[in-house]
Amino acid sequence: MSTEESTKPSVTALKKSTGNFVTKSKAFQNLCKKVFKACDRDNTGSINEDELYTGVLMVHLTLAKYAGPAACYPASRDTVHNLFVASDDDNSNSIDLQEFETIMVITAASISSRILSYYTLVILLVPYLATRILDLLDMLRVDDGILKIDAYWDENAPRWMQWFVDVVPDSVWLTLPEQIISLIFFFFVIPKIFNKIDDSGHKAAERNVVKKTF
Repeated sequence: MSTEESTKPSVTALKKSTGNFVTKSKAFQNLCKKVFKACDRDNTGSINEDELYTGVLMVHLTLAKYAGPAACYPASRDTVHNLFVASDDDNSNSIDLQEFETIMVITAASISSRILSYYTLVILLVPYLATRILDLLDMLRVDDGILKIDAYWDENAPRWMQWFVDVVPDSVWLTLPEQIISLIFFFFVIPKIFNKIDDSGHKAAERNVVKKTF
């Protein structure tokens, strides 16, 4: 059995092992067909590697409209290249719709994990940690320093700036520390978690398909 023949079953098996409730849905299958048709501009029934990567980005951008940030992390160009090579059995430098759908399932394998992680953080962990951090700051008597800054502000800040602060509702200033802490989580912690999830999934994909390149 040739290398090409032995690699294809591994990609198909990888599709089955990485499928999730998102990629198994009828809506996802219809999305793949729609995107494939958009990428197949010459209507040949096949697309090349550049068009495949465009398709990967289009699928993730579409999913992001419904799943939010959890779907905004597509596979890397190298991962897509390896998947393309593994799927191109006849070395025609093109893949058909079925192969395209298989690759989409593999590249979107970690979306369900990211969705679960994201909303767990948003609903449970972020508010809890923000409250605990604020409690810690209160124990450290940070409020005393803030009151001193506030008194200095009242004495020295330009009148127009004081007017601006007075216009903003007190509820905004009271919730500002929690909002800042939440933003830190969203911009620094959550992306790192997503990257960890993606790295695990992409490395698994690469281990199963990169052997065809040797």
